Amino acid sequence: MKGKMSGRILISIIGVALTLWGFGDLALGIWGDRATAVITSIRRQGGERDDAGPGRYTYQIGYSFAAADGSRVDGSFTEIQNALYQKADGTATIAIRYFPAIPRINAPEKNTHLSLRQPVLIGAGVVLLMLVKRKHGVE
Repeated sequence: MKGKMSGRILISIIGVALTLWGFGDLALGIWGDRATAVITSIRRQGGERDDAGPGRYTYQIGYSFAAADGSRVDGSFTEIQNALYQKADGTATIAIRYFPAIPRINAPEKNTHLSLRQPVLIGAGVVLLMLVKRKHGVE
């Protein structure tokens, strides 16, 4: 009984997180302020991917920007690209969007445009929450 309860709680947390992630990206695109961030680090994670196309790698890209209040905010995102041999020298930039009240909530601008990604995240989160609710017998 305790295992079932902890499983439901875990799935509920994942469902809520996916839903908030999808809505958060949409909200950043609509209400977030735009800023230019400087690329501070580029790190390749793991080896070559097992995708159909050879030479694809997963990169963790770090960036830093100045918020409207003057504070410096750091962030990062993951991206899949072809083999890349580039060093973060402080000259490369990326457009990001952030909430002025909470600058730690930010994302690359390309992730905040309406695309298939947000509805899929929201839908997956809602489905997980519905499954937990239905399995529990609450309707």
